Amino acid sequence: MTHLIVAHFQSSNSAAQASAAQILHAQTGGLLLKPDTLDGHGEHVNNYQPVTGSEHALQDHYCTMMTSPRGGIIDVSTEQRNAMIAFIQLRRHVLTELKTIIVSVSPDAASQLAAVETLTALCAAGVAPAGIRILATEVPADAHVDDVCAPVVEYAREAQITVRPEAVLPVSTSFAKAQQFRMPIAAVLNRAVDFETELTSARINGAPEKIVHALAHKVIAQRDLLGTADTFNRVAAALGLPCISQDEWRAECAPATNRRRAKTVAPD
Repeated sequence: MTHLIVAHFQSSNSAAQASAAQILHAQTGGLLLKPDTLDGHGEHVNNYQPVTGSEHALQDHYCTMMTSPRGGIIDVSTEQRNAMIAFIQLRRHVLTELKTIIVSVSPDAASQLAAVETLTALCAAGVAPAGIRILATEVPADAHVDDVCAPVVEYAREAQITVRPEAVLPVSTSFAKAQQFRMPIAAVLNRAVDFETELTSARINGAPEKIVHALAHKVIAQRDLLGTADTFNRVAAALGLPCISQDEWRAECAPATNRRRAKTVAPD
């Protein structure tokens, strides 16, 4: 069984990039961790020097990943970027399970600048180009990643980082909806959570109209996600990630059947 730890770096706070790690986790299994603000130091690491509190917090997350048979994904927000890169630079000789680093980028200029800065810092931290992947998000259906993310693609090629045209998440409203309703994306994609079933049960049991209406919105968002599931699988494969079956994912990662579902909130 392959034990792989992946670090996913966001370059913006868009819904697509916030969903990307969950989408990849749906294909790979293992654990998915998103470190909270690291003792308030995440935005104050200059020149990637280690900050003790951040270092200890990230090592704890990494060790948690080591306990999982499959490893997993550490989802790094823009605010945590410097701290995570400092951790990688300090410990790269012992982080042998961290074989893949994914940097997400969107077409907007701010995201592309942040992505180039992240790639530059990773290379300076000693990460081999062969271990770095680029995931383009929010790309229009008729566009090519070389055109919409030209600065990132140009830098990547100069740094000998391979750009894979198939590693693209197209523009979709389903990401924003999934974030709005706090949907467990990986569980939905693997049929471990089914809002269609919950809606039917709510109707039969006479749940309040507000609850039923909110579930109906989740059903629409779920259908959008499931309609593009094949794309997500291709993206994970293009990034070189090991994919598992839905049965394997449900056996290892599905929420407990007696879990307490979060209270459904009607949309604004």
